[in-house]
Amino acid sequence: MITCADIFWKNDTPYSTGFDDFYFNTEQSFEDSLYVYINANNLPSRLNAVPKRLTIAETGFGTGLNFLLTAQQWLNKSSNGQQLHFISVEKQPLSHNDLKRALHQWKDFEPLSSKLLNQYPLACQGFHRLSFPDERITLTLIFGDALDSYKQLKASIDAWYLDGFSPSKNPDMWTDKLFNSIARLSHSKTTFSTFTSAGVVRRGLQAVGFEVRKQTGFGKKREMSLGTFIENKAPTLDTKPWFSIPKSEQPTEVTIIGGGLSGCSTAYSLAQRGIKVRLIEKEQHLATAGSGNRQGALYAKLPVSPTKQGELHLTGFLHTVNLLKRKDPEQSFWSQCGVAQLATKENEKKRQQELIDNSHYPDSLVQHKSDIELSEISGSVVSSSGLFFPTAGWVSPVDFCHLLAAHSNISIEQHDITNIEQADHLWNLTTSNSKHLHCSHLIICNAELANQFKQTEHLPLKAIRGQVSITEDSADLPQLKTVVCGEGYISPTQEGKYCFGATFDLKGKQRNVTQYDHNKNLEKLEDALPEFHDALIGKKEPLTGRTAFRCSTPDYMPVVGPAPIYSDFVETFDRLRKDKNWCFDGICPSHYPNLYVNTGHGSKGLITCPISAELLASMICNEPLPLPTTLIDAVNPARFIIKNLIRRAI
Repeated sequence: MITCADIFWKNDTPYSTGFDDFYFNTEQSFEDSLYVYINANNLPSRLNAVPKRLTIAETGFGTGLNFLLTAQQWLNKSSNGQQLHFISVEKQPLSHNDLKRALHQWKDFEPLSSKLLNQYPLACQGFHRLSFPDERITLTLIFGDALDSYKQLKASIDAWYLDGFSPSKNPDMWTDKLFNSIARLSHSKTTFSTFTSAGVVRRGLQAVGFEVRKQTGFGKKREMSLGTFIENKAPTLDTKPWFSIPKSEQPTEVTIIGGGLSGCSTAYSLAQRGIKVRLIEKEQHLATAGSGNRQGALYAKLPVSPTKQGELHLTGFLHTVNLLKRKDPEQSFWSQCGVAQLATKENEKKRQQELIDNSHYPDSLVQHKSDIELSEISGSVVSSSGLFFPTAGWVSPVDFCHLLAAHSNISIEQHDITNIEQADHLWNLTTSNSKHLHCSHLIICNAELANQFKQTEHLPLKAIRGQVSITEDSADLPQLKTVVCGEGYISPTQEGKYCFGATFDLKGKQRNVTQYDHNKNLEKLEDALPEFHDALIGKKEPLTGRTAFRCSTPDYMPVVGPAPIYSDFVETFDRLRKDKNWCFDGICPSHYPNLYVNTGHGSKGLITCPISAELLASMICNEPLPLPTTLIDAVNPARFIIKNLIRRAI
């Protein structure tokens, strides 16, 4: 679990009790950071020479001073076509209140500091991507150990700020293993600078390939270190060529098949980067299939102990909340009203108690509440104790899709695509009425229909039927104030209607609304909210509803990434088996050029689609990736091929 920094304040300057040191120079904080990091990396002159983007990485976020000063320089000297990516790791982040107090005294950084505070993550371990589109800045803030974090990063760094407390007080920040990771992420023009001239730091950086020199330090500091990456001397990490990501030039236009949450999120992430997007939907309107429900619960059901799926869901939840806060601050089609997750079964009570006891998650994310407390919070009597997520809530997926697609770089066309082929570096798309469309880059986002094409027919996608029930609000019903989840869910009203459900039918093919499924939804409602259920039954008015099919996968993880060529993977695998040495050097199975997939989000699309879209857009544009390598591999479309081949080989 990530714990916030234990600090106290000396005249508005934060002081770390754990490392017995100040966070910054108490008298000349701006001048210190400018001298040691921005000027020592020669950034003022380099900004004029950046063709598209500049990527800076830091080993201690602290109060965010280096980030804000760099952003200030960026805004003064960069041009409209350029992007700044800033990556920073922090093992003990400041609490939101402490960061607010630190930033309050620096008026020069408004309004960016306010935007930073608005997006500042909860104290949850992992990658957190913060976006500042008006400033053309992306901040990837990683909460965790620097060594573990940078081992999981996929990026090419132009400049390093080696910050943090001094080597004598924080030796874990200055190890050979961390220097190896720094070298792996550097290129021939990468620079670094740091306030320290300690021999262990200089020798460690020289050993992995940096040319290191000393210069006069700032203020009372006698010397500091800086230098340039010359040659990678660090040991090579074990790689997984099966999960490699092909590189290409950033496209000017992209075509997307599918107008649900996946397609609209992907279109938005690309459009934000200045790319023209043609969004193709076969129906007359966006979000008519699985993304078409009135409301969806916005929260992550957390595992007792961290898992890849749990990490993706939590990262995605926090990312979606930030996106919604930025795009719809008035909460016109969503509500951060909180979510109560009830323990209606004994095994769920034990699971929830174990989750709380393990202390993997902060109270700001999830809290245990009694049935009395949850009844007060929700506005109706609940059947059991449970977990409460104060920053969660509900979203209208349809409105979300329309908001994301309402971008000047996105055009929407109605076509039913039946076939795709590549010729002469272009993808040729054939419609059901024999019309032909062409594009250089293609992304398949049409849920369970994504494997209708021969290039993706190996994907093991399955459709799972679900039905929600809808009733009109009335004075006879309790007024719910928060989302309540048990075996099903119900949200506060939207436009005078309650939406609850949903069924989960692995074999169902029925597209019509059935009374049988209404009854199943009512049973779930009775288990969670008996008072609300009895009041609803008393109305004796027929329920309306909606059915849809979720697209899922065997491991219940989405499919996001470049489309692999199945036959090439099989041939490569067989060749390695015959060699018996299993030497992977230089071995990299092929992918279809400029063909990508984003599907398989199941019932978690609200929390996995936006972060998956950001991942895919970053891949396509060769940017730093917003997720750790373990999660990128876990959603890679090639994973199913590899699992099948390994199973066959055993």
